Amino acid sequence: MSVGSMDREAVAKVLRTVPLFESLRSGELRRLAGLASVRSYKAGGVIVKQDDTAVALYCVLSGSARVQRESSGAEAEMTLAELGPGEFFGEMALLDDFPRSASVVATAPTECALMSKWDFQKELKAHPEIGLALLRVLSRRVRALDEQLQL
Repeated sequence: MSVGSMDREAVAKVLRTVPLFESLRSGELRRLAGLASVRSYKAGGVIVKQDDTAVALYCVLSGSARVQRESSGAEAEMTLAELGPGEFFGEMALLDDFPRSASVVATAPTECALMSKWDFQKELKAHPEIGLALLRVLSRRVRALDEQLQL
């Protein structure tokens, strides 16, 4: 369901906490929130599945979720991150056309705002500082994954 005018403020408030969008002004955040759609997931529900086509960024509005990578080896899955309100995932989908690199499962009733790749790319052109923030986020996530693999 798309975000109504009343919910737009609530979504904009959460987007303000997302590092990608912290440089945007209130009006820009409300406009961005208007581009988003909101979806609800039950605890245990799959939000995105590894290897599926990736076309959106997700921002957790409420609830919690686990990012997990499924492997073909003896291990069934590896938890990469636990997410809560104000956190986001799917940022790689905004930059490339590759399948999802991990699954995300709701660990409690969860609501997410979704922004399509196409809407995000328009915003990126209008606000290049979002791209710099995205690079910082990707770098931090690569470093964290590298540390996990070295344990």
